[in-house]
Order: sequence, then structure tokens, then C-alpha cells
Amino acid sequence: MKDKLLILIAFLCVFVSAPGMASEYKSNFTRIPAIEGYPVQAGVWARTPTVIICMYAPVERQQADKAVNFWTNLGHPFFNTQYKYDPLNKCLAKEPVGYITIHLVHQELHLDPASLAETHFFVSDATGEIEWATIYMRSEIKETVLEHEIGHALGYLHYNKINHLMNSKWTQGGWDKNGLENKRQ
Repeated sequence: MKDKLLILIAFLCVFVSAPGMASEYKSNFTRIPAIEGYPVQAGVWARTPTVIICMYAPVERQQADKAVNFWTNLGHPFFNTQYKYDPLNKCLAKEPVGYITIHLVHQELHLDPASLAETHFFVSDATGEIEWATIYMRSEIKETVLEHEIGHALGYLHYNKINHLMNSKWTQGGWDKNGLENKRQ
């Protein structure tokens, strides 16, 4: 593994098998507390990312547009959104630098049965900048899940405030977006 990469894995969970239990993200630190009552952003993008909805991703064009527009309205820029169009084969790349790729979850990814989706994003230790992100979605997408996962792809960690978009438990989350505005504008 490249020593310059910090691997952060974030999970969005729902109460299925163990009420009250949620998966944690995995990283090289045990915990980052909320700062001034807002969710922590573990990294920012080095370049403006392009979002690609890969061929078998269970995401409709309007769902993708809605989720990207949600974050654009908070000041997070995106270069482009490509719907099932990938001329550079970024969906097949292990490290799609500069891209957020969205996939259907596959068997090699051992996603917890209670999780609705999983996002991996990679931050440079040297710069604190996100280099790329990959989102894996289950076939049934519930409201707020894609927006939540794009939030992880933008570097936001879980924030367990009731009704907040970045709550780790889908049943306790919602559309509260406090602290998610782009501070680098």
C-alpha cells in the first residue's frame, strides 16, 4: 500500500440485524470528534472531481443529478457528471484519481448485511487532499443514501446528530445539512 495514502472507509447503516449498532469507518485513527458542533471533513479534493455513475450502478440519472445538485448548492464544485459513460475506463481503475465512481456492490466487497452502501475515499497524508473516491450501492436506494455517500466522497465523516444527513444510522438521519457548506469558496 502506498504510504502516502490514508484509507478512510465510511458506512451508512440501517437497523436490520442489530438495532442501535452501526458500522464504523476504518482509518488510521480511532476517532475524530465533531468540531464546534459540525461534522468533521477529513480531507478536501485536490482537483474538482467528476462523478461517474458506472454501468451497473443502481442509480437513475435523476437520482444522480439530484444528489450532485444537493452538494453543488452547498458550494461543492463538480467538473462533470457522467451517467453510464466512461470513455477513460475510470470505473475499472483501482485508483480513479480525480473521480468519484459509483458502482453496484459486488461479492468481493464484504459489505455488512445491515449497510445500505459503502464509500472509500483516499486522502494524501502530505497534503490532506482527497485523490479519489468510490461508492458502492445496494440495488435498492433509499432517500438520502446517495447524498450521504457523496458526502463521504467529499471527505465528511459520520455525525450522529438526529436528522443530520451524515448520521451513521439511516433511520436517524435526514436532510439537516448544517456544517456541510464548502468552506473553501
